[in-house]
Amino acid sequence: MHFPSRRLGAATVAIALTMITAGCSSGSGSDGGGKELTFTSYGSGYQEAQAKAWLAPWAKEAKVKAVQDQPTDYAKIKTMVESKRVTWDVVDTEPFFPVGACDKYAEKLDFKKIDKSKFPEGTVSDCAVPDAMYSLVLVYNPKKYPDAKPASVADFFDTKKFPGKRLAPGFATGGAIEAALLGDGVASNALYPLDYDRAFKKLDTLGKNLSFWETSAQSQQALESQQADMALVWSGRAYMAAKNGTEYVPIWQDNMLAYAVLMVPKGAPNKDLAMDFIAYATNAKSQAAFAEDQPYAAVNSDAKPQLEPLAEEWNTARDDIQEKGFYQDVAWWAKNQDEATKRWTGWATG
Repeated sequence: MHFPSRRLGAATVAIALTMITAGCSSGSGSDGGGKELTFTSYGSGYQEAQAKAWLAPWAKEAKVKAVQDQPTDYAKIKTMVESKRVTWDVVDTEPFFPVGACDKYAEKLDFKKIDKSKFPEGTVSDCAVPDAMYSLVLVYNPKKYPDAKPASVADFFDTKKFPGKRLAPGFATGGAIEAALLGDGVASNALYPLDYDRAFKKLDTLGKNLSFWETSAQSQQALESQQADMALVWSGRAYMAAKNGTEYVPIWQDNMLAYAVLMVPKGAPNKDLAMDFIAYATNAKSQAAFAEDQPYAAVNSDAKPQLEPLAEEWNTARDDIQEKGFYQDVAWWAKNQDEATKRWTGWATG
């Protein structure tokens, strides 16, 4: 999954700096001898899976020393670039940052090496390509609603027909603004530019029925302890909660598709290696391996992960889920994230 608070829950978990020495010691391999690449992500099981599926096998094949750091930090990237002391080569981020900072804080990617034809339409930019996909989906507790069943985001806001507690992302980029507009009758293809006042007015109608999650780990915990009757949560966390025995039912209509990306900080010391690694991390085999390990969908159209039945139920790469969903407008958010966050904070604390 905003990502340092991409809200995958990984950013709050500290991990030690990890070094993978692949092939030969001290990077003395004939191809990548003496070279190393630093990969930065959000830590926890998410980054561990990335290292297992992408980084370690690539480093072994390329005979390169691979180093990991965490967590992703946009302010740190800016400081590195401005001081011309960049130490990170590839970073897993939200798409908003590299799209908005392309050629300033993010390098333009080499699409002679990276096959951009395999990614979902609209997810590729000059400075970033997707590496994991998920969606914000509405789920409900069927025990709470044994008769009439919620069927749309509008039902999330209908507390008369569907009384009960609601749960939503507690930060501007999380999708609550889009959900409020959908619930107020705005079509998914007419959401942007976002009408803040209309969205906040709709959210206000939920009153004390509404609470927020700040990390995706919190949202999963809330589902597992049945603290909410309806919730807007990341699909991966809903899947993990289902795997742990919860019975929440997803409503895929108007699910908001989102994705993480790989970017290269401007002035990265090993830019050529970074392009090679991104090409490897996003190929079909690597994407399938990652999707089999983590509850995020593969972004390469040729990837064929072997998923258990429950994981397949929550696989946002499925055609029927894609057809019912819409992509968060990354270009709009890249330009308006600061203003949206300011407006959200003013409303949430007002």
